[in-house]
Amino acid sequence: MKNPYLNYFAYGTNRDLEMMAAIIGREKIDGAPARLLGFELVVQKTNDISNEIIKTAPIPASPRQIVEKAFDKNFELYIIRPRINGVTFGTIWQIKEKEYQLVREWELLDFGMQQNIHAIAVGSKNTLINVVTHGTLNRRAFINRTIEGNDYDNYLVMKDKILKVATRVREEYLARLSK
Repeated sequence: MKNPYLNYFAYGTNRDLEMMAAIIGREKIDGAPARLLGFELVVQKTNDISNEIIKTAPIPASPRQIVEKAFDKNFELYIIRPRINGVTFGTIWQIKEKEYQLVREWELLDFGMQQNIHAIAVGSKNTLINVVTHGTLNRRAFINRTIEGNDYDNYLVMKDKILKVATRVREEYLARLSK
């Protein structure tokens, strides 16, 4: 029987249980600390985010337009990009495929902001784990700064605001699917 859960590697805000609950609408989620190998954690500011409207976007809007509308021009976000010997600290959550679609919506993958990534993470007992995550595969993506180590703030913006926006995005996405 196929395992109904994916190993989703979450970093930045998504490594926090409250954020994941807001994104996928489920509070009891199994997760464990992990490290993603071959990727560095970086911060992008609004101006670093693509302003291109791609043909496959669910609505005609660029990732930057969506982010600015939901937050403001001072918004910052975590993203990963490839780097030899890079390590990103996060959490591996056990989520279902349908829940990962909610993560994809939140991270604007279908709008071209990030890409789906299959990678290897190291679990808490030094076990290698196949994971799915998201980020950019562009080593030269525009960034503001690089984050080193595990001791970084989960939230770059006001926690209550981002949780509220994540809940709204999930509800709007599910309503769009039910039409």
